Amino acid sequence: MLGSLIQAIGWAFLPALVWPIIHLLFSRNARVTEFSAALISLIDAIIYRSGEATKWLLPVLVLSVAASVFALSIFGVTTTKWLESAKYFQALIIMLGGAATLLASQHVRVDIFHTHMSDKAKARVDLFGYYLLLVPVCILLIWNAQSFVAIAWTIREGSSEANGIRGVYILKTLIPIFALSMLVQGLAISTRAAMCLAGQTRPPRPHNIPAFFRSASEDSS
Repeated sequence: MLGSLIQAIGWAFLPALVWPIIHLLFSRNARVTEFSAALISLIDAIIYRSGEATKWLLPVLVLSVAASVFALSIFGVTTTKWLESAKYFQALIIMLGGAATLLASQHVRVDIFHTHMSDKAKARVDLFGYYLLLVPVCILLIWNAQSFVAIAWTIREGSSEANGIRGVYILKTLIPIFALSMLVQGLAISTRAAMCLAGQTRPPRPHNIPAFFRSASEDSS
């Protein structure tokens, strides 16, 4: 049931992936431009708030690890659940915070030329990178995750340890959630790139998030 739901969400979202191309083809249409601006603002706001909520798991992770170390080294006491909880917090931070990191443009770039490119050259890189790299990888993740996530939920898969956390099925569910959130944020970035290529003013970025393209036409945040 869950696997079919994940597949349905993925197929339903696929038509939206071509929106940046549609914007480039019909960039002179005012309604297309308004929709693109609204779409970017909505996605950025949702992912930004999600990232702001996820970041509070970082001190929880630190406290969990520190408490586990102190309990073991000072009192000689430890539990499997306590040790595994750090893995759960780490997985939640990485998988739920990936899209917010993409929004902030903080993922590691492997090229040395991007910072010296013009705004439109950067826009082309982001647009082609979305379709050639991000979209195929995320679709592959969603497609391959549907079966083992569904099985994990069916059996309520838990830790291999008898007294471990019975929540492995939750961790596995984070994989398609991560892929879908990256697709959505990538859609906003590629649409912003399409607006840049069309020479249009892009909507402001969320608070404290630097602009992607620092041309005069983009509003500063």
